[in-house]
Amino acid sequence: YRLRIKNVPKFASSKMMKELLAKNGCEQVKIQKAPKWDYCFATLKTEEQQYYVLNKLKGIKFKNRELSIQVDNVTEKDRQALFDRRKNEKQQNIEQSGIQKSPEEMLADQVTPLHIYEYQAQLEIKQRGIIKSLETFRDKMDELYNKSQYHSSWLQEEFDFKLPLDLKPMIHSPVLKGYRNKCEFTAGLNLKGEKTVGFLLGAYKDGHNSVLEPDNSIHVSGIAKKIAKAMQNYIRQSLYDVYDRKTKQGNWRQITVRSQNCGNIMIIIQIHPQGLSKEQIDQEKSALAEYFKMFAKEENFDLTSLLVQIYSGVSNGMSEDPLDCIFGTPFIHEEMMNCRFRISPRAFFQTNTAAAELLYQQCGDIIKEIYDPKDFSESPTLIDVCCGTGTIGIALSKSLGTTIKEVVGIELCEEAVEDAKINASLNEINNAEYILGPVEKNLFALHNFSNKTSGTAVAIIDPPRAGVHKNVIKALRKCRAIDHFIYISCDHNAAIQNFVDICRPINKDFHGVPFKPVKAIGVDLFPHAKHVELIIEFRR
Repeated sequence: YRLRIKNVPKFASSKMMKELLAKNGCEQVKIQKAPKWDYCFATLKTEEQQYYVLNKLKGIKFKNRELSIQVDNVTEKDRQALFDRRKNEKQQNIEQSGIQKSPEEMLADQVTPLHIYEYQAQLEIKQRGIIKSLETFRDKMDELYNKSQYHSSWLQEEFDFKLPLDLKPMIHSPVLKGYRNKCEFTAGLNLKGEKTVGFLLGAYKDGHNSVLEPDNSIHVSGIAKKIAKAMQNYIRQSLYDVYDRKTKQGNWRQITVRSQNCGNIMIIIQIHPQGLSKEQIDQEKSALAEYFKMFAKEENFDLTSLLVQIYSGVSNGMSEDPLDCIFGTPFIHEEMMNCRFRISPRAFFQTNTAAAELLYQQCGDIIKEIYDPKDFSESPTLIDVCCGTGTIGIALSKSLGTTIKEVVGIELCEEAVEDAKINASLNEINNAEYILGPVEKNLFALHNFSNKTSGTAVAIIDPPRAGVHKNVIKALRKCRAIDHFIYISCDHNAAIQNFVDICRPINKDFHGVPFKPVKAIGVDLFPHAKHVELIIEFRR
């Protein structure tokens, strides 16, 4: 049951619209909003909920615009027709291109698009991408300062590639194959119609619904491939069908494997409960526990955690529904930089442990360069924004010793915050505090430092792919204690607006002395894929 909400500002995100609806008494609404849309969709589970939301939102305004809401239901027949049309269009495009590839080659191009290049060439492609993003950032800053009353000398400095900061050579991953410590596999049908566990061949929105085994996926670890194969064998013997996103029928949905360098293994199995009684679900859980205990013994690996999630929603991916631990503990551990970290099922942890260690070491080196004991009488507080399980703050606090006075972490995921507190204790870090909630709604952690002596705090931001809310940047700029901070981006294109807001001249929205970029360095955590982590050091 869908509503179309019109007259929405294009800059509004799904998150902003969801918060707007929640403020007006409309919870549990799924929002779909693309960046270029001046509308969005709100999807409800029942017709009663649909009309409740429709009535609650009548006459509501957002950013001084009155929103227009109307019923916009899509029937099952309409949805099936859309799926088939997209599938046919995609097939026609492939045929017209004249390029014939095997399904395995198509999957490799999809999940590891740079696999056809030698590794050094991959690094060069990623470095050129970073340069292009930094050039865009430079041009935007030139435009802003040309329109303002202020002058910025740092924009006139030129380093390599005419960039206004020092771009260092890319740091490569120590591991090139099987490096991913987390893989999410889909249960579906392969091209022969057989129950299969692996990766979707193409995007579902393009009409693709077939699943291929990950046998030839070079970024997937050997143990993850074995577990996927074992789950596939189990499902093929099962009386229950795999879940079909097109027909919305079936039970087996998704299998997540977390395989850490220290040997800990977590398996999460997601099941749709339709047509199953509680007794049948309980029987399946018992059977799965016995099956994987035996498999782990045969393959000689440490099955640390086996969990089942019952999820009846439409979208793919792990939901907020409860997880039932049917064997072992509901968490696993990883070791990195002489630290031991607990990881819960939903908590974020870098997917390439060996390369993440190099990433964190680079951050530590930057802080050591800044806080030379000769120049600072007081050790700084490390403010860890989007801290996850606390890995960066704890690892740096331990490796830098007295260079760091204390750690303050802010994180949205409740499980991750709990992990962070336990991780601080595990590693005997007694000077760490963790705050639960969205960063933009917990800015008091920064306000506490607003009037402290310059240089008494240093911030690290390691946000999700889309970057942080502009209110976070505003708070950082107003925080007088912070003279330096480090931004870690896993999508340098998406983060450009954050970079601009960090450095833009003072105006009515952005107070505080702006920062300037000092140096940048790419760290490749994703061999054969397009993404790369980018570290930028900013200084007032």
